[in-house]
Amino acid sequence: MSTMTETSTVTQSASCSGSSGSTMTSGGNGSTMSTTMSSSTRTRPSTTLTATATATGSGLNDAAEDAGKLYFGTAADIPGTGEAQDPYYLREFNNTHDFGQATPANIMKFVYTEPEQGVFNFTGGDYFLNITDPTKDYIRCHNLVWGSQLPTWITNPSTNWTNATLSAALHNHVYTTVSYFGDRCYAWDVVNEGLSDSPAGSYMENIWYNVIGPEYIPMAFAAAQQAVEDNGLSVKLYYNDYNIEYLGNKSLAAQDIVTELKGRGIQIDGVGLESHFIAGNTPSQSAQEDNMRAFVNLGVDVAVTELDVRLNLPPNATTEAQQKLDYYNTVAACVAVDGCVGITVWDFVDTYSWIPGTFPGQGYGDLFLQPDGADTPLLKKAAYDGCLEALEVEDYNDPLST
Repeated sequence: MSTMTETSTVTQSASCSGSSGSTMTSGGNGSTMSTTMSSSTRTRPSTTLTATATATGSGLNDAAEDAGKLYFGTAADIPGTGEAQDPYYLREFNNTHDFGQATPANIMKFVYTEPEQGVFNFTGGDYFLNITDPTKDYIRCHNLVWGSQLPTWITNPSTNWTNATLSAALHNHVYTTVSYFGDRCYAWDVVNEGLSDSPAGSYMENIWYNVIGPEYIPMAFAAAQQAVEDNGLSVKLYYNDYNIEYLGNKSLAAQDIVTELKGRGIQIDGVGLESHFIAGNTPSQSAQEDNMRAFVNLGVDVAVTELDVRLNLPPNATTEAQQKLDYYNTVAACVAVDGCVGITVWDFVDTYSWIPGTFPGQGYGDLFLQPDGADTPLLKKAAYDGCLEALEVEDYNDPLST
């Protein structure tokens, strides 16, 4: 299979208004904060979802639980520029039959949570958690350390970072953020996309790597672990990346990260397989299963964290059928592997997809569409049926054969 070179950078902007209790000034060691933290402790069930859904009947999350998974979930760019105001979007987002887990697509990234050095703004993250708490039992918080969507105080060339000063900034950011959100987060993507495709399996050239070197990855996980232990949390710590969904040099490099962290006694609980795919150019179900098991055999969980399958536009019956099969294969692979805990799609409605803005001429990658545009009813696509069939362990139903 050819290498699928792509990135998962979400370029939509998120905006939010300030509120009391979520802006803090942190001391250099990450332990002194001049504010009363407004995070609340959430109690998560181990397997049973109890929230009230806004629709009736069986759905993706119901089927995932029946298949022994923790959840089927979605990312959402809330607060943002459109989703939070679309009543049809919100109705489905809050439908716990389909989605028992949520990921904030943007608002917990570094640029929003620490816009000035030592000054933290958790307003957007609080907003996301407050609206998802009633309907979601699992929140995958995303992300702590990444080479993109960084504030200017990090990226400004005139800052003249040294290993020591940037390491201190990294530790403070990770420790403070994990401590603040606490057990409201089921899991954190601690390091996001730390590996490159050029060549596959090398380290991604970003400010963390260029100044600190590869040690920034263990450093980030160690800071998160310290926050977990100091605050008595049960948060899962993940490494998350794309093009590690099949065995190859990049997946092997991610496995090396797991092995190194575990060998040094640093907490890592899972690996996130982003799974941004192109219809007809995705790993087979068996290839994905083999790759998942390679990680599970190292003693960590895996999760499908950012699933979408994009098409060349406009779609047609053949490409939609292929898309359905590709969704089926990824979900079925997770179902087949005990250590795969759940599946998250990277938003669920084409109207708000990141794909067209990043890959011109491509799109139609999500489970629902709004034929009449934003603020209008949603329609399920064949891709939704592919996911449901995989979760129900049914044979793939090719719509072109009927």
